Amino acid sequence: MPLPVEDVINMVVANVVRRGTPISMSDDALNGWARELNLPKYGDTVLYTSQLYQMVPYARASVDMLEDLEKSTIGRILVGLGSRLASVYDVSKLTVRVSKEDISAQHDLLKGIARILNNIGISFGYMYDDELYSGVLLYDLGRDEDFRRHAERVSKLFKERGVKRIIAVDPHTTYILREVYPKFVDGFDVEVRNYLEILAEKSPEPKKKISETVTIHDPCYYARYLKIIDQPRNLLVNAGVEIKEPDRTKSLTFCCGGPIESIFPRISKEIASLRVDQLGSVCKNAVVMCPFCFENLSRADSGKVQLRDIAYYLSQSYGGVSI
Repeated sequence: MPLPVEDVINMVVANVVRRGTPISMSDDALNGWARELNLPKYGDTVLYTSQLYQMVPYARASVDMLEDLEKSTIGRILVGLGSRLASVYDVSKLTVRVSKEDISAQHDLLKGIARILNNIGISFGYMYDDELYSGVLLYDLGRDEDFRRHAERVSKLFKERGVKRIIAVDPHTTYILREVYPKFVDGFDVEVRNYLEILAEKSPEPKKKISETVTIHDPCYYARYLKIIDQPRNLLVNAGVEIKEPDRTKSLTFCCGGPIESIFPRISKEIASLRVDQLGSVCKNAVVMCPFCFENLSRADSGKVQLRDIAYYLSQSYGGVSI
């Protein structure tokens, strides 16, 4: 039985509106990776995660819970109650439990990205506990006024902290800040770059060659809207990786099952399973470039493919660090 869509959306929106994020996380889960690297706080250029990599294990646990509720006759009642409770209480604290290992895996990816940028001479800071979620899910769900207010809040914070340039690490954040914020926030003039673009432009020599064959999954925001297609492939090939393209690739990429996983978890998983089959028919190793593509495809994978974020390979080759 499908979950009550409006109640699920209201529950998610309430958390973002009241708490600035769809899922609340501890300070260590959000920022522990940056403290390990002693990243400076702020600066005119900041590495901006929008909390997405950190959110992956929590989002997976939440979606698994919603999928269980979808199968239950009492699920609709519980979700409806959660929707009303979310306006006064952080419902995610009641439901989400994740392992330290899952948190650490996402931290390793972020540390790898930061080390690569440092190695090619890019100076940047990090906002630590001041960093806000971008609000992209509000936009994806069609809650334009809620999104506008949230984007104005984020933009105001950038201005107050003197942030002039953003280095984004995922497709959702890159797209929403570069293409959508200027349409919703008057005077938004923060320069938005993606770390893959920067690395491709610098074209550094790899510290280590990787002899591995992979297939590759393009996130829709990169391939269809931002035209970040050749850059990651060139970086991988330069690192020694052989790429076998799936049938649906580049601007014709196939959906990973998002962003409907919180509304229709079963349907989302079925879509993701189709993509996993497509990737697995080409190669057992698959590269993803988006934390939520990884989350959705991982939920559907039954051992057909080994999914790894592109940062896993780039960190080894250009950062000289195994993760």
